[in-house]
Amino acid sequence: MTYRLGVDVGGTFTDFALVDDVGDVIEAKTPSTPDNPGEAIERGLVELSNRLGRPMDSFLADCRLLIHGTTVALNALLQQKGARTGLVCTEGFRDTLEIRLGYRDRRYDFRYPPPPILVPRHLRRSVRERVDKLGRIVTPLDEDDVLRAIEVFKREQVEAVAVCLLWSFYNEEHERTIGRLVKEAMPETYLSLSVDVAPQIREYDRVSTTVLNAYVGPRLSGYLEDTERFLRELGYGGPIRYIQSNGGLAAGDVIRKRAVLAINSGPAAAPAAGVFVGAKLGADNLITMDMGGTSFDACLIDHGRPDVKGITDVHRYRLAAPMVNINTIGAGGGSIARVHQGILAVGPQSAEAYPGPACYMRGGTQPTVTDADVVLGYLNPSALLGGRFPIDHRLAEQAIADVVARPLNLSVPEAALGIFEIVNRNMANAISEISLERGYDPRDFILVAAGGQGGVHAGELSRELAIPRVIVPTFASTFCAFGALSTDVRHDYRRSFAYRLSDLDLSSLADVLRDMEQAGYADLASEGIEPEKVVVLRQLDMRYAGQVYEVQVDVSGVDWSHVDKGEIEELLHRQHEKEYTYRHQDGIGEVINATVTVIGKLPPVHLPSIEPAGADASHALSGERPMLFRGFSGYEQCPVYAGAAMQPGNRVCGPAVVEEVNTTIVMFPDFEMELTASGAFLMTRVD
Repeated sequence: MTYRLGVDVGGTFTDFALVDDVGDVIEAKTPSTPDNPGEAIERGLVELSNRLGRPMDSFLADCRLLIHGTTVALNALLQQKGARTGLVCTEGFRDTLEIRLGYRDRRYDFRYPPPPILVPRHLRRSVRERVDKLGRIVTPLDEDDVLRAIEVFKREQVEAVAVCLLWSFYNEEHERTIGRLVKEAMPETYLSLSVDVAPQIREYDRVSTTVLNAYVGPRLSGYLEDTERFLRELGYGGPIRYIQSNGGLAAGDVIRKRAVLAINSGPAAAPAAGVFVGAKLGADNLITMDMGGTSFDACLIDHGRPDVKGITDVHRYRLAAPMVNINTIGAGGGSIARVHQGILAVGPQSAEAYPGPACYMRGGTQPTVTDADVVLGYLNPSALLGGRFPIDHRLAEQAIADVVARPLNLSVPEAALGIFEIVNRNMANAISEISLERGYDPRDFILVAAGGQGGVHAGELSRELAIPRVIVPTFASTFCAFGALSTDVRHDYRRSFAYRLSDLDLSSLADVLRDMEQAGYADLASEGIEPEKVVVLRQLDMRYAGQVYEVQVDVSGVDWSHVDKGEIEELLHRQHEKEYTYRHQDGIGEVINATVTVIGKLPPVHLPSIEPAGADASHALSGERPMLFRGFSGYEQCPVYAGAAMQPGNRVCGPAVVEEVNTTIVMFPDFEMELTASGAFLMTRVD
């Protein structure tokens, strides 16, 4: 028997999903250890080996692929604990990081400060050189300026150097020379060149991305080295792949060089899991929600393709790299409830793994969403994780009473219900931002609920957004770890090719696309992907003259040996009309960037289907407990079902609770739920 293993290190829990040759999935979940992530990984591997009944080194030897999602790069940015970074730039462009786009994030709030600058001004060193917009060298590089900058960096003990010169994406000679000089003088320093990280037009986008790469690169590289060495010592000898922000996989060498590709590593695997689950039920319009201990992530999937953005802001820092468009807010099981100026608020602060919610008995005294769910009866009042994680119901009540109920003159159940409803409203707003605010009607989608507490809150979210159906996978609590198993190797290549359509040389554009495609095939071959397993996607960033932002136009089906400009222009019109509801028929079309995505298909995960049984689920009834729902006059005894005992075809009507080993599904009074043959729970609102 051989295995494929997915590991997702989150802020509160570290999740594991192991799938074997016949499609059986084994999950494990252990509290994260932020100061030493390897400790949590080892605990999870021990749990898996115990469930398999095999020594750890034995089952690891039979693992053919290990896929890892990590928040190390993102945490380095959020906590401002990245490397001491220096920047080399073209003379006259030293302050691009501070000028940014020339306006404030909140344009009319003059008190709103900009984000902290990642490179202080004395470590931003300019050099004399100039390349024009056609790639011609106007002013040769002054290497003495470079050497003086290096001396400053050495004196200031800089750990990483970013290099971003004007128009270097059209001629990389000067950046390569600077990179060589830096490596000769500072061989241990992490080097980030814009021609490697973001070779595309727009000065601020490039320099911000290049600096971000340098800032998080050393910490991520150190983590990868430590983790890989640690796994080898435990007995794993197979390949290790990492989740990228674009939702695909890449080898460690790729991630080390372009650390920004992993800035959103863990959550980016969720859409792949959503696509997998939806395909089993014949659905491809999905909204995935992953409610973990610290955060809530939402992503829209339109016709089986997750929304991917080429440029985005990560906690107010511009990042020009493909990233799955995931809306993340501080709304998880550990989100802290508080009273501010007489108003109840929930999150974004989190109790995280330590001390955790009050009910965890680790010294936490602040009430959290988990504490509210326990008080309302939605979660088991004595233990979580299938009884393996004891909790104290009384501590949850005490924390809510002290911090929320007494200051607001409420009873503890009323306060708990208020916490529950406010966090639900926060999550519904986050889903609206990626659906309603972008022209998508949530009623046309199915909500896929994941995370340890996604099943607790999904019913109320579907009611809030008028989403008629909810899917809760049986592996919901390890959703991203499973998503890692169902995704493929992916690389994105982008080059600026800025021309108006009237001036565009189609043969030159075809050559640029072909060069990137060949580079993609070569990179995938180095990772062991055979050519017949490669899928190629091509896109152009296009706009009408005078516009600031572009739309992504899919040109994968274009035959470049016979295409004309009218066909390209029509594709622009169609995409613009799809996104903005109108086309500027007389507008002047422009191409800004060309993008090629190569996907190396890995063997798919096959989960076995089970023959359905009858609708009666009484055999899975494990007891009952008092629960409180809005509209009830008080607590009422509601049935509790053991999810592991249910069979496909079994149906449950609310109000009720279905308890899986690592997650809980709350059935509100106007819902019914069926366990499908694919192993996912399908919840439907019946009002």
